[in-house]
Amino acid sequence: MHIAVIGAGNMGCLYGANLARAGERVTLVDVWQEHVQAMQEQGLHMEGLHGEFVAEVAATSDPGEVSGVDLAIVCVNGYNTRQAAEAAGGMLAAEGCVLTLQNGLGNLEVLTEVVGEGRIVGGLTFHSADLQAPGKVRHTNKGPTYLGELDRNKTSRLETIRSAMERAGMQPQVEDDIIATIWAKFVLNCSINPLCAIADLRPGHIREVEAFDEFQSKIIEEVLALIEAKGVVLADPDPLATIKAYSAKKFHRVSMQQHLLRERPTEIDSLNGYVARESERLGLKAPYNDALTRIVKGRQYQPEGEREHIPE
Repeated sequence: MHIAVIGAGNMGCLYGANLARAGERVTLVDVWQEHVQAMQEQGLHMEGLHGEFVAEVAATSDPGEVSGVDLAIVCVNGYNTRQAAEAAGGMLAAEGCVLTLQNGLGNLEVLTEVVGEGRIVGGLTFHSADLQAPGKVRHTNKGPTYLGELDRNKTSRLETIRSAMERAGMQPQVEDDIIATIWAKFVLNCSINPLCAIADLRPGHIREVEAFDEFQSKIIEEVLALIEAKGVVLADPDPLATIKAYSAKKFHRVSMQQHLLRERPTEIDSLNGYVARESERLGLKAPYNDALTRIVKGRQYQPEGEREHIPE
């Protein structure tokens, strides 16, 4: 397959590198010119859980240079989904499709609107990676890559994607109801990523601070109330206990921390911000998610220029 990865950040590079190592033709598309240039000149250097290797990938900042793509994997943050969808739509082959591995909600709807009904495959990942420097990425956490057609059918293209992910070592699992699986990951993202980001902690540290552990529980309870109100049924009978157990054993740097460290916007509006907005629309209260959203927005704000302090 010719695979284009739109958004060559930590996750885009992780998937692009391993798919290229498995024999797929991979093009990485990203706006960060220094990163693109490093990959063009030296390849994509990987280290961590899949070992050290240099992936031979094509890289560009211009999606218009890419065409005939069989699979476009979207790995951008939610606020860039529409732009990524437009780029994907312009590079797909006649039978090509788009796979999203994004966090948050609302991405599937935007991709379907822009690219077209029937051309989107749902997905999500429990892998993690850390962008160390331009052209260098470290694989920090292993987990499943969940895949599924939005209409729940088992298609030949889904099997083709699953097979490629298997060869790449990305632990693919085909889901009967990918939407419910995305909601389950959504709960986890809402209750871990922003908490680690605002306190600069790792997931396993949350339980060590009683007030933060309680804060996490309140976040989860509000998200689960929203899920119930929307009629979504999760396979896990006790998501709170599952998330607590997952958090306790993970000490990687989550993606939202990386965004703040690189002074980039976060995906908070697609996570806890979505919970706050949608809860209000449905007549529910979500004060903890609302407060967390506001705190993250304060943390990600970058003042322009120096301002003189004028003493009273």
